[in-house]
Amino acid sequence: MLGNIGVMLHTGDLSIDEIVRFAKTAESLGYEGFWITEESGKEAFSILGVLARETERINLGTSIVNFYSRTPMLLAMGASTIYRMSNGRFKHYGLGSGGIGFMEQGHGIKMERPLARAKEVLDIVRGYLTSERFSYEGQWFNPKNFHLREGPLPEPIPLYISALGPKMVSLAARMADGLITNWLTEESYEMYYDIIKKEAESVGRDPKSVKLLSLTMIAGEDDASVEAMRRGLAFYFASPHYHPIAEVSGYGKEAKEIQAVWQTRDYVAASRLVTDAIVEKFAVMGSPEQRAKKLRWMMDLGVYPIMYPIMRHGHTVEDHFLVAELTAKYLGQPSTQATKEEESLFHPETRLSPLPDGQQGGKEVQHDHA
Repeated sequence: MLGNIGVMLHTGDLSIDEIVRFAKTAESLGYEGFWITEESGKEAFSILGVLARETERINLGTSIVNFYSRTPMLLAMGASTIYRMSNGRFKHYGLGSGGIGFMEQGHGIKMERPLARAKEVLDIVRGYLTSERFSYEGQWFNPKNFHLREGPLPEPIPLYISALGPKMVSLAARMADGLITNWLTEESYEMYYDIIKKEAESVGRDPKSVKLLSLTMIAGEDDASVEAMRRGLAFYFASPHYHPIAEVSGYGKEAKEIQAVWQTRDYVAASRLVTDAIVEKFAVMGSPEQRAKKLRWMMDLGVYPIMYPIMRHGHTVEDHFLVAELTAKYLGQPSTQATKEEESLFHPETRLSPLPDGQQGGKEVQHDHA
C-alpha cells in the first residue's frame, strides 16, 4: 500500500476500457482510492458501477459530482447503489457546485446560493443514507417521511464538499466529513487549518474529524511535461477564484499578470509567465527528490493527495499511467533528512487526522469558490 493517496481522471479523457485498465493499474500499484470527476464527460455513476465490478480492493470516490443537476434523493440512490455493488468500497463521496461553465452554459442551471444548496443537499443525502425514514423542510427540497427502498447503508459514507474559499471551507468544517481543495501549499494549508479548527470547534466538533483532501497536479519529468504543466497552471491562474490561494502563497501579483495575458487569448505568452518556482509551488514537480518530499509533507500532515494528471498534447492515455507509476516510485524512495525549516512546516502538534489506516479495499476542475 502507498498509504492514504488516490489518483483521479476526467471521465471524458479515456475510453471505458482505458478507465478500467487505469483503475486496475492504480489498484496494483497500491493506491487507496480511485477518483473520478464527471463534468461533461461520461456519467459518473455508470462508470463507478463498471469499476465496482472490474476492481477488487481499491476504494472508489468522486471528486466531484455536482449537487445542482441531480436531486438529493438521486444523489443518495447513486451512492447507495455503488456502495452495494462494490461491497462497501465506495468510501469517498465528493459533492460540489460543479463549476459555472458546466452548470450555467452546459446544464443551463443558474448556480444560486451555493452555500445554502450545499448544506441542504448534505443534510438530505446523509439523511437518506442513514435513516429508516426521513423528512426535511428545505428551501428547494421537502422530502416527507420517505426512505430508500433498500434502506440505509450499514455504515456512513464520508461526505466531502469541494471548497476553495473560506465560506465553503467553513461550511465543510461545520457539517461535512471533509473538504476537497486544490493547489495545496504550506501557506494555504495553514489558512485551511485555522478555518477548520475555528469552525469545527464552534459546533463542538473535533477538528481532527474533518479530513483535508487535495487535488494534486502532477506531470511527467521531461521538458514537454513541464510545459504542459505551465499551461495547466496558467489556465487556473486565469480564474479569479484561485487568486486568494495565490495571494496567501506569495504569488498574488503573478496571478493577476498571468490572468491579464490569458484574457488576451495569447495562451502561449501566459504560459511563459508560469516560472519554474510557480510550477514547483503549486504542483508536485521539480526533481524526483522534490516531488517525493512534497508528497511526504502532505501525507505526514494527514492530507490525502488525489493525484491529478496533467498530460502532454497527444499523450493523454500514456500520461495517466505515467503519473500513477511515477507517484508510486516517489513514495517508494527513502526519506531524506528534513531541514529545520522544512520540519517547521509539518506542525505535528496541529496535524489534521489522516483517513484511517486499512481503509483499503488543463481542464476546469469542479470546485466551490465561496
